Amino acid sequence: MLHSKSVKTRFLVSVGSNGIRAMIGFASGLLIARGLNPSGYGDLMFLLGSFVAIRSLLDMGSSSAFYTFLSRHTQRLRFYSFYFAWLGLQFVITLLSVALLIPDSIFERIWLGHNREIVVFTFFAAFMQQQVWQTVGQIGESMRKTVKVQLLNLSIAMIYLAAVSLLLVTGSMSVKKILFLMIIQYAVATLLAYRFLRGEKAGAVEKNASLKQIAREYWVYCKPLIALSLVSFLYDFADKWMLQKFGGATQQGYFQIASQFAAISLLATTSILNIFWKEIADAWAKRDQARVAMLYRKVNRGLVMLGAITTGLLLPWAEQIVTIFLGQAYAQAWPVLAIMLLYPIHQSMGQIGGTMLLASGQTRKYMSVSILIMMLSIPATYIVLAPASPASPGWLPGMELGALGMACKMVVLGIVSVNIQAWVIARYGEWKFDWVFQVVGIPLMIGLGFVAKLLVGMLWNLEEVGITKLLVPVTIASLFYLAMSMAMIWRFSWLIGVERYEIESLIRRVVHRKA
Repeated sequence: MLHSKSVKTRFLVSVGSNGIRAMIGFASGLLIARGLNPSGYGDLMFLLGSFVAIRSLLDMGSSSAFYTFLSRHTQRLRFYSFYFAWLGLQFVITLLSVALLIPDSIFERIWLGHNREIVVFTFFAAFMQQQVWQTVGQIGESMRKTVKVQLLNLSIAMIYLAAVSLLLVTGSMSVKKILFLMIIQYAVATLLAYRFLRGEKAGAVEKNASLKQIAREYWVYCKPLIALSLVSFLYDFADKWMLQKFGGATQQGYFQIASQFAAISLLATTSILNIFWKEIADAWAKRDQARVAMLYRKVNRGLVMLGAITTGLLLPWAEQIVTIFLGQAYAQAWPVLAIMLLYPIHQSMGQIGGTMLLASGQTRKYMSVSILIMMLSIPATYIVLAPASPASPGWLPGMELGALGMACKMVVLGIVSVNIQAWVIARYGEWKFDWVFQVVGIPLMIGLGFVAKLLVGMLWNLEEVGITKLLVPVTIASLFYLAMSMAMIWRFSWLIGVERYEIESLIRRVVHRKA
């Protein structure tokens, strides 16, 4: 099991592990949100988010190139040394800039009042999580060691939850302590991963290249992505900066915690992305277009509909979810959560489409679509967040909608962007643009969720507050909803990209194995 390399086993292990890890991570996030309150949680997310944006600027698509090249061929030590040197250069440049080079006046405007020490701590934490640990996972996945990678991820999540719980119980939680905890856990995990993942040889080396050849290969892949990296930085940073600037830390906290709840719907997508990337890159290298088309259709439809089912289950209960899990401090965040629960449905489609383009080397197409949408997003963010009556001269009036406005912008632009991306993929893949399943399946699943809540609302008072009072009606509504959803999938199996006989065959195999 630990050494299994089949796609089915790796996918099942990845989904199962990510499911458990998502629940643990979700619990950790809730504890942090409760311990820091909306304002403190907003500050933490703003600080971490700023370095996620800076990472996209410095990365310039190199991490995507690294994983794509690893997925195509077994690489020599020189290839790894080249990329690790590039990561080290990114680390040094960013650290020197943040710690020493950026003048205080500019520093104040960028990080909106946070001192230099806490920003440096944030950089260390973000670098370990977003760059170092991501590289560890890519190396493991490229060798099809999904099981080992997921065991490591699961161990990190469990240790993090235990540490966060201890901080909350002792009443000593702070932004600085959370950042320090992230640094320590990812540093230790990386050292352990070196031994854990190198236990077996990867196989015969298929490719040997000089440093000049490696650099040229990266340049060809990344050149179209350099402009995208700059725009991605502006897009990511502008969203968080403007929400922090115009809405304040509390609105940032509302939006970020709503995003964390919404991310539950992305569980299956995040589980399969690296596996999908590996298989698409492999099939594309072999010019197996039929397999590429089949993988894209099935994965795209299946994951979008799984996201719709999850959203349909959660969205009708948005107000109760916020009240029960976060308390009255976050009571005003429930409309933000309700809107954000719609976002992951098309985000799944966007991630699959982006992976499809990058894994097949279509970086120019990926760049063009991404830049177009992000350039539209930046002014849209300003419009929904800026004060209706600006206090400072030079600022244009906006709608002053705070976290709710940000959520609406994310959903609307998300729907538009992923469908443009899907149309581009259909054009270069020479197949029909696949859109009907969205129009039929997504409203159907969300509608079923409200029907289930309406039915139990006839028997119970759903205005009651408290998990014990809502446990029975929520459980019954959920079971009824899932039964209706499965019935719809059985009746309209094309919504998930399969034929009826494929579902019947799967059921027969499961029953046969149990027998």
